[in-house]
Amino acid sequence: MRYSETGSALLRRHAPQLGLVSAFAVMLLVFSLLSPVFLTAGNFVNIANQTAIISVLAFGMTLVMLSGGIDLSVGSIVSLSAVICALLLGADLPAPLAIGAVLLTGTGLGAVSGLISVTWAIQPFLVTLGVLSIARGLSLVLSGGRTIYIENESFLAVSAQGKLGPVPALFVWTLLCFASTWVLLNLTTFGRRVRAVGGNLQAARHAGIRTGWVVVRVFMLSGGLAAFAGLMMAGRLSSGLPSVGVGLELDAIAAAVLGGTGFKGEGGSLVGTLFGALMMGTVINGLTILGVNPYVQEIAKGAIIILAVVIVSLRR
Repeated sequence: MRYSETGSALLRRHAPQLGLVSAFAVMLLVFSLLSPVFLTAGNFVNIANQTAIISVLAFGMTLVMLSGGIDLSVGSIVSLSAVICALLLGADLPAPLAIGAVLLTGTGLGAVSGLISVTWAIQPFLVTLGVLSIARGLSLVLSGGRTIYIENESFLAVSAQGKLGPVPALFVWTLLCFASTWVLLNLTTFGRRVRAVGGNLQAARHAGIRTGWVVVRVFMLSGGLAAFAGLMMAGRLSSGLPSVGVGLELDAIAAAVLGGTGFKGEGGSLVGTLFGALMMGTVINGLTILGVNPYVQEIAKGAIIILAVVIVSLRR
């Protein structure tokens, strides 16, 4: 009886992820029947590349949401990071220094969001909305509103356009970000504290957890991962484009929610988040192959975001 109850409990706990995997499998079947091109190695590589940046953003978003917050600034940090990277490489700064400067910028902006939220007890939604505007404005000012092209071949190869054997660089970086974030969340004391803060802030304080410091570190990680995604984007496009990150924060939130993460810190699975990002990328890829109008694809993406919100409501 105990084993049956344990199995039932596990099934209930992972029901959102199992449902997502089932929906993903059905979607693969439908698109494969509609197009013979869909189930090919080359197209799977395209899907991996298209979902890589959203996945990395969603990993950071999952951490923030598990702590009970939200981060609307990540899309603009992607744009700012890509622009800064292109400018520094264009000024002949060595690639490692340019990468370090970009990562410090993203982590610093995340720290600003976390510190303001904690110090003045302001909702992260409002704080990160302000940081979103600041980061987007900085990217436009620094770039002059124009595209800045990158000609550093070594950076382009390592960041996005190269391969590790047959595996694209973007997919390799995505897996590394996933693995490191998963270990941090599931195998460290910090990960347990993140869940504790999101589950019950007052109880976490009474347990002796420095809740403010946990929140600040979570936002720093989110900003750092957004900056890393910006480097991947710069490598993929061979340029820094100030508008490239517009709307990516919504995609990251949708991927996290589809993967089972709630808006009040409940649930949460990085595996689910990865599948959520893959599901969104696969839908857009399949619609593109079928020749669906790009504007209609935006409607489909909006429907997915609404679906994610409905799933959270039903789960609650």
